[in-house]
Amino acid sequence: MQALKRGWREQKNMAAKPSMPPPWIIILSLLLYLALLAGLVLLPGPSLLERLRWLDSGICAQMATHTFYPGGEPLPLCARNTGIYLGFIVSLALLHITGKGHAQQLPPGRLCAILVSGVILLALDGLNSLALDLGLPHLYQPHNLLRLASGLVTGLALAALSLPIINRLLWCEYSEQRSISSWSALFPFIFMLIICFFAVASQNIVVLYPLALLSTAGLLSALSIVNLLVIITISKREETFEHYLQLLPLFSIALLLSIGEMLILAQLKLALLHALGL
Repeated sequence: MQALKRGWREQKNMAAKPSMPPPWIIILSLLLYLALLAGLVLLPGPSLLERLRWLDSGICAQMATHTFYPGGEPLPLCARNTGIYLGFIVSLALLHITGKGHAQQLPPGRLCAILVSGVILLALDGLNSLALDLGLPHLYQPHNLLRLASGLVTGLALAALSLPIINRLLWCEYSEQRSISSWSALFPFIFMLIICFFAVASQNIVVLYPLALLSTAGLLSALSIVNLLVIITISKREETFEHYLQLLPLFSIALLLSIGEMLILAQLKLALLHALGL
């Protein structure tokens, strides 16, 4: 079956493989990323943290009681979202560092069950917290550390379970690698999530900017990947790519779309709050 799939991919993509982008497009894309980062940090007006909070505000409720305060400053995302997107970007980076960046197979069944259980726990914790906020009966007293922990596990699950699906849509070459192949392969990810957990829980001012930037980068990455897959599907270029550089122009468009979408959502949220008199 796998041999038939590989053969089908080769026949499909012999005439459809995109060429490498010219150097000027690569340079332009890199300059775009530098300009966005420079504008975020150096433009006069609001501080970097205020800009990150505004950018993330359309996605996250940013409730004061659900947020960590390293050095007395609130993070741009609430505890649960900080965990999700920090866990996602760290896990995604670790998958690439460990050579699993092109993996197209899901983890074994038991590992998948554990990862999905983490997502279910996050949902249950969220429902329990919502019940308390609405004055309804709830199972236990919510806590930001629980929100953070369940978010980190969910971020790992999103990275490990979505990467194989994404890779099947991108790459012309088939890979039988699993994103996480065994229990022992899971340990580095657990170790990194524990480090992230204590970094956030410490609320030390030293981790304020790294956490704010990484969690927002995780949110932007997740949204940009969705936009990228939509662009590739619409342009009918699935399973035609060989190198990351071939994706760079399309990913740049996806990133700009993501920033625009987040800014629109932030403005809509502000308008809604004004309309409600909040």
